[in-house]
Amino acid sequence: MKKAFTLGIGLLVLSIGVIHAEEPIPDAIKAKMNGVVGTWEFSEETLQTPSSDPVEVSGEWVARWIYDSLIEWRGTFIGADFKFTTVEFEGYDRQNQGFTYWFTSSGYRGNLYDGVWDGNTISFQEKSVAPDGSTTRSRCKFSYSENFTKLDYACDRYSDGAWWTSRRGNGKKR
Repeated sequence: MKKAFTLGIGLLVLSIGVIHAEEPIPDAIKAKMNGVVGTWEFSEETLQTPSSDPVEVSGEWVARWIYDSLIEWRGTFIGADFKFTTVEFEGYDRQNQGFTYWFTSSGYRGNLYDGVWDGNTISFQEKSVAPDGSTTRSRCKFSYSENFTKLDYACDRYSDGAWWTSRRGNGKKR
C-alpha cells in the first residue's frame, strides 16, 4: 500500500501569533492573504523517499478569515488508497512572516517558519512530527499568479544529509 508523505501544508503560509491592535497587518501582506481566501483545488506528485514511486494526490482547500486576522484552512487529501483531512491556522507575525500550525486526521502535526514573500511567491521551511514521534524537515516555495487564481509549488525534504524534491503540484481557485 502506497502512502503519501503529504503533511497538510496550506497553499499559503504566513504566521500564527499574537496580533496586537497597535500592529495591524501591513496592507501588502493583507492583500496577499485576501488573495488566498476561497476554495482551491490542487493536484500533486508526492514521494516518500528519493527512490520511491510517485504517488498522485489531489484535494481541496477552503480558506476563510476567522477572528479578523487569522486564516483557517480546511483541506482534504485523496490518493489511490488513502484520504485524510487537515486544518491549518495562519496569521501575521511581523518578525517571522511564516509561522503557522497544522494538524492532520492521520496524526501528523507541524509548524512552518522563516516565511519570506517575494512578489506573489512565498518560501518557507517546516518541521513536522509523525504519530510515532519522528520528525521531518522540509522547505517549500508556493508561487501564485498575479490575480491569485493559480498556484505552482514544490517542496524539498531533508534526509540522510541531503535535500530532495518530495512534492510538486499546482492548484487553481474556484
